Amino acid sequence: MNKKGQVEGIILIAFILFIVLFIGLLLVIGSVVIDWTADEVVPELTSLGSIGDANLTEYSGYTITPVNSFIQTFNWLAGFIYILCLVALVGLSFAFRFTGNKWLLGLFIMIMIMLVIASIFVSNIYEEFYNDSGDLGTRLQEHTLLSWLLLYSPLVVTVLGFICGIIMFTGEGGKNQYGI
Repeated sequence: MNKKGQVEGIILIAFILFIVLFIGLLLVIGSVVIDWTADEVVPELTSLGSIGDANLTEYSGYTITPVNSFIQTFNWLAGFIYILCLVALVGLSFAFRFTGNKWLLGLFIMIMIMLVIASIFVSNIYEEFYNDSGDLGTRLQEHTLLSWLLLYSPLVVTVLGFICGIIMFTGEGGKNQYGI
Protein backbone atom coordinates (compact mmCIF):
# COMPACT_ATOMS: atom_id res chain seq x y z
CA MET A 1 0.00 0.00 0.00
CA ASN A 2 1.45 3.36 -1.01
CA LYS A 3 1.01 5.34 2.22
CA LYS A 4 3.04 8.30 0.99
CA GLY A 5 0.61 8.85 -1.89
CA GLN A 6 -2.34 8.57 0.46
CA VAL A 7 -0.89 11.14 2.87
CA GLU A 8 -0.20 13.46 -0.05
CA GLY A 9 -3.82 13.09 -1.16
CA ILE A 10 -5.13 14.00 2.29
CA ILE A 11 -2.83 17.00 2.55
CA LEU A 12 -3.72 18.12 -0.98
CA ILE A 13 -7.47 17.97 -0.27
CA ALA A 14 -7.03 19.94 2.97
CA PHE A 15 -4.74 22.49 1.32
CA ILE A 16 -7.14 23.06 -1.56
CA LEU A 17 -10.06 23.45 0.85
CA PHE A 18 -8.06 26.05 2.78
CA ILE A 19 -7.15 27.87 -0.44
CA VAL A 20 -10.79 27.81 -1.62
CA LEU A 21 -11.81 29.41 1.68
CA PHE A 22 -9.42 32.30 1.09
CA ILE A 23 -10.35 32.53 -2.59
CA GLY A 24 -13.94 33.11 -1.48
CA LEU A 25 -12.78 35.86 0.85
CA LEU A 26 -10.71 37.45 -1.92
CA LEU A 27 -13.60 37.14 -4.40
CA VAL A 28 -15.99 39.01 -2.16
CA ILE A 29 -13.52 41.73 -1.19
CA GLY A 30 -12.36 42.17 -4.79
CA SER A 31 -15.93 42.32 -6.00
CA VAL A 32 -16.79 44.98 -3.42
CA VAL A 33 -13.79 47.10 -4.42
CA ILE A 34 -14.61 46.82 -8.13
CA ASP A 35 -18.29 47.57 -7.45
CA TRP A 36 -17.44 50.61 -5.34
CA THR A 37 -15.04 51.89 -8.01
CA ALA A 38 -17.64 51.39 -10.74
CA ASP A 39 -20.28 53.22 -8.71
CA GLU A 40 -17.95 56.20 -8.37
CA VAL A 41 -16.49 56.27 -11.88
CA VAL A 42 -19.39 55.24 -14.15
CA PRO A 43 -21.58 58.36 -13.57
CA GLU A 44 -18.63 60.58 -14.45
CA LEU A 45 -17.74 58.63 -17.56
CA THR A 46 -21.31 58.53 -18.84
CA SER A 47 -21.66 62.29 -18.63
CA LEU A 48 -18.57 63.37 -20.55
CA GLY A 49 -20.50 65.24 -23.23
CA SER A 50 -19.16 65.98 -26.71
CA ILE A 51 -15.68 66.83 -27.90
CA GLY A 52 -15.72 68.15 -31.42
CA ASP A 53 -17.73 65.76 -33.56
CA ALA A 54 -17.45 62.86 -31.09
CA ASN A 55 -20.29 62.34 -28.63
CA LEU A 56 -18.46 60.68 -25.75
CA THR A 57 -21.65 60.18 -23.77
CA GLU A 58 -23.04 58.01 -26.57
CA TYR A 59 -19.79 56.06 -26.86
CA SER A 60 -19.70 55.42 -23.12
CA GLY A 61 -23.20 53.96 -23.40
CA TYR A 62 -21.79 51.34 -25.77
CA THR A 63 -18.73 50.50 -23.72
CA ILE A 64 -19.11 51.40 -20.07
CA THR A 65 -22.77 50.47 -19.56
CA PRO A 66 -22.30 46.76 -20.48
CA VAL A 67 -19.18 46.53 -18.30
CA ASN A 68 -21.04 48.13 -15.40
CA SER A 69 -23.92 45.69 -15.86
CA PHE A 70 -21.48 42.78 -15.61
CA ILE A 71 -19.88 44.29 -12.51
CA GLN A 72 -23.27 44.66 -10.84
CA THR A 73 -24.01 40.95 -11.40
CA PHE A 74 -20.59 39.85 -10.15
CA ASN A 75 -21.92 39.33 -6.62
CA TRP A 76 -23.89 36.26 -7.79
CA LEU A 77 -21.13 35.20 -10.16
CA ALA A 78 -18.58 35.21 -7.31
CA GLY A 79 -20.85 32.97 -5.23
CA PHE A 80 -21.30 30.61 -8.17
CA ILE A 81 -17.54 30.41 -8.72
CA TYR A 82 -17.06 29.60 -5.02
CA ILE A 83 -19.65 26.81 -5.18
CA LEU A 84 -17.96 25.40 -8.31
CA CYS A 85 -14.65 25.29 -6.42
CA LEU A 86 -16.31 23.36 -3.59
CA VAL A 87 -17.90 20.90 -6.01
CA ALA A 88 -14.56 20.45 -7.78
CA LEU A 89 -13.00 19.64 -4.42
CA VAL A 90 -15.54 16.86 -3.86
CA GLY A 91 -14.70 15.58 -7.35
CA LEU A 92 -11.01 15.68 -6.49
CA SER A 93 -11.63 13.49 -3.46
CA PHE A 94 -12.73 10.75 -5.88
CA ALA A 95 -9.26 10.91 -7.44
CA PHE A 96 -7.66 10.17 -4.06
CA ARG A 97 -10.10 7.45 -3.10
CA PHE A 98 -8.59 4.61 -1.10
CA THR A 99 -9.21 2.33 1.81
CA GLY A 100 -7.22 4.16 4.41
CA ASN A 101 -5.48 2.79 7.41
CA LYS A 102 -6.64 3.89 10.82
CA TRP A 103 -3.76 6.29 11.21
CA LEU A 104 -4.66 7.95 7.90
CA LEU A 105 -8.22 8.43 9.13
CA GLY A 106 -6.86 10.02 12.30
CA LEU A 107 -4.59 12.28 10.26
CA PHE A 108 -7.53 13.31 8.08
CA ILE A 109 -9.68 14.09 11.12
CA MET A 110 -6.91 16.18 12.73
CA ILE A 111 -6.36 18.14 9.53
CA MET A 112 -10.11 18.74 9.19
CA ILE A 113 -10.28 19.99 12.78
CA MET A 114 -7.50 22.47 11.99
CA LEU A 115 -9.41 23.57 8.88
CA VAL A 116 -12.61 24.09 10.87
CA ILE A 117 -10.70 26.21 13.38
CA ALA A 118 -9.18 28.25 10.53
CA SER A 119 -12.63 28.70 8.98
CA ILE A 120 -13.95 29.95 12.33
CA PHE A 121 -11.25 32.63 12.31
CA VAL A 122 -12.03 33.59 8.70
CA SER A 123 -15.74 33.67 9.45
CA ASN A 124 -15.26 35.91 12.48
CA ILE A 125 -13.03 38.31 10.57
CA TYR A 126 -15.53 38.46 7.72
CA GLU A 127 -18.42 38.97 10.15
CA GLU A 128 -16.72 42.08 11.56
CA PHE A 129 -16.65 43.63 8.09
CA TYR A 130 -20.13 42.32 7.22
CA ASN A 131 -21.79 43.89 10.28
CA ASP A 132 -20.12 47.25 9.68
CA SER A 133 -22.67 50.03 9.27
CA GLY A 134 -20.56 51.84 6.69
CA ASP A 135 -20.36 51.53 2.94
CA LEU A 136 -18.27 48.34 3.08
CA GLY A 137 -20.80 46.49 5.22
CA THR A 138 -23.66 47.52 2.95
CA ARG A 139 -21.84 46.30 -0.13
CA LEU A 140 -20.87 43.03 1.54
CA GLN A 141 -24.51 42.44 2.45
CA GLU A 142 -25.38 42.68 -1.26
CA HIS A 143 -23.32 39.51 -1.79
CA THR A 144 -26.02 37.24 -0.46
CA LEU A 145 -24.75 33.83 -1.56
CA LEU A 146 -21.03 34.28 -0.98
CA SER A 147 -21.58 36.12 2.29
CA TRP A 148 -23.73 33.27 3.57
CA LEU A 149 -21.08 30.75 2.54
CA LEU A 150 -18.32 32.71 4.27
CA LEU A 151 -20.31 33.49 7.42
CA TYR A 152 -21.24 29.84 7.79
CA SER A 153 -17.90 28.55 6.54
CA PRO A 154 -17.27 26.41 9.66
CA LEU A 155 -20.45 24.48 8.86
CA VAL A 156 -19.64 24.34 5.14
CA VAL A 157 -16.08 23.12 5.79
CA THR A 158 -17.30 20.52 8.30
CA VAL A 159 -19.93 19.11 5.95
CA LEU A 160 -17.56 19.19 2.98
CA GLY A 161 -14.79 17.52 4.98
CA PHE A 162 -17.22 14.85 6.14
CA ILE A 163 -18.34 14.17 2.56
CA CYS A 164 -14.75 14.10 1.26
CA GLY A 165 -13.72 11.81 4.11
CA ILE A 166 -16.52 9.37 3.31
CA ILE A 167 -15.58 9.40 -0.36
CA MET A 168 -11.86 9.00 0.30
CA PHE A 169 -12.07 6.27 2.92
CA THR A 170 -14.63 4.05 1.21
CA GLY A 171 -12.49 3.20 -1.80
CA GLU A 172 -11.56 -0.21 -3.07
CA GLY A 173 -8.19 -1.71 -2.27
CA GLY A 174 -5.15 0.25 -1.33
CA LYS A 175 -4.73 2.27 -4.49
CA ASN A 176 -6.88 4.75 -6.29
CA GLN A 177 -7.52 4.68 -10.00
CA TYR A 178 -4.21 6.45 -10.69
CA GLY A 179 -2.13 3.89 -8.78
CA ILE A 180 -1.35 6.27 -5.93
